Amino acid sequence: MVLIPKFPRKVQFLLGLNFPLIDQLMPRKSFVGGRIGYLKQELFVWLLIKKTLGWDYRTVADIAGMAHTTLIRANDKFSKLGIYQKFLIYLIKIAYKQGLIQGHKVAIDSSFVKTYSKKQELGSGGWNGHKEAFGFKLHALIDAQSGVLIALIIGDGTTHDSQVAIPLLKRARPWLKKCGYVLADKGYDSMDIVEYIAKQLKAKASIPIKETNQKKQNKARQRLTTEEKIKGGYLNWKLKSKGRSLKKSIYNKRSEVERFFSTLKRAFKLGQEKTRGIRAFLENTYLACICFMLRRLKIAGVL
Repeated sequence: MVLIPKFPRKVQFLLGLNFPLIDQLMPRKSFVGGRIGYLKQELFVWLLIKKTLGWDYRTVADIAGMAHTTLIRANDKFSKLGIYQKFLIYLIKIAYKQGLIQGHKVAIDSSFVKTYSKKQELGSGGWNGHKEAFGFKLHALIDAQSGVLIALIIGDGTTHDSQVAIPLLKRARPWLKKCGYVLADKGYDSMDIVEYIAKQLKAKASIPIKETNQKKQNKARQRLTTEEKIKGGYLNWKLKSKGRSLKKSIYNKRSEVERFFSTLKRAFKLGQEKTRGIRAFLENTYLACICFMLRRLKIAGVL
């Protein structure tokens, strides 16, 4: 018997929820004899509790009154059937219907997470002169006003942010019907990204213009007169600033996506799990994002 009062409030909240979608995605087989298995909803909740508390399978299983292998098998099955991804999309749809995702200002960024072994693992990347470690990278798009997750892409640690921006925006397209601004740092300073935001989303890119390489700039300027330098610099800035918003008051809203990554790592222990490989990282990330979304929906009074 589980003594609910001994759990933190965030865990008591999870124990009080029902997830009928899990039973719909994984309908229970008709009983043909033998031992009746655990309800899929129950296993799903205990996996969320494990993620929230950062405990291992054995500890959670002992409290739940089941074998730890039962939870491990359930996690593997949920992962193989794409239950975590489908459930996260379901929560995003709820947030959209409840007005938590207005999409007027959205923030995009990535976060590097080191591998548990500190070495190269299946699907990881690193040691490219920029990231002096092996790891994975989490790319996310957040509603900058409510802090709710809109879209997610997970990959190796060496993929540049600008390569994932457009695929991420395409994935979030259904929720960006009223998009006004896409906020991102200088790593996303690409004319292709700015053009996509302007033409496809009918929005403005709040992305700072990256300074050109000083050595190349100085060599080019040596051949120009003072008037040509001023005119050329202005025309180049004018060309790059087209389709953008350079207001700091708007760009400062981008900090919401940083808070999202901080919450995943601090509150839901993302990157601290004793697991290896891209598949395990996917499972951990989706579970952390589900816990994050459930907390946001609870705070908003939706759950």
